Amino acid sequence: MAEDPSKLIGFLHKAGGMKDAVRFKDSKKMIGDSAAEHSWRTALMVFVLADELKIKINLTKALEMALVHDIVESVAGNIDHVSIVKGKITEKQKANLENKAINQLKKTMPRFSGNKIPALWQEYEKGTTREAKFVKAANKLETLMYLLESGSKSYDEPEIIFHYADHAVNNFPELKPVLEELKKELKKEFKKGRISLERSR
Repeated sequence: MAEDPSKLIGFLHKAGGMKDAVRFKDSKKMIGDSAAEHSWRTALMVFVLADELKIKINLTKALEMALVHDIVESVAGNIDHVSIVKGKITEKQKANLENKAINQLKKTMPRFSGNKIPALWQEYEKGTTREAKFVKAANKLETLMYLLESGSKSYDEPEIIFHYADHAVNNFPELKPVLEELKKELKKEFKKGRISLERSR
């Protein structure tokens, strides 16, 4: 029997909270995009990069994962990587908040999606499968793209930014030219903002 349409709509309303989950809240120099905007382009990048670079993954699964990898932010809000680096919140506290959020969301989810979405989110968080590692790499590359588009005035932590995607991209040598190109553009922005790269090289 088909799921009750009211439950489907109710869950989609709840997930729409991603549009209000603003990223980079701890930055004094920029206005962040939303978790929804970030997730959309991350999914687009998963599709385009895997297709163009002939990266062998389960693309359907990776796309689904990209779309829901930040779904907990519809409830918990965005917890920025810089907030953790600055000691404003711990990784454990972040995990606790997000686990509570996924459990809260699950109560609103339709029957079949309600099993699949949390499983995809957990797989992404664990980061052990090839698809999860690829989505993480695309996620970090998308973040670098957004920071580039925001310009040098927005860079609170240039060293963190410059090396932000290194580890994730190391899992996919095919992505290294993309990262190197983004780093070239970052260096130009750093130069415009008179930001030292001595410790970022």
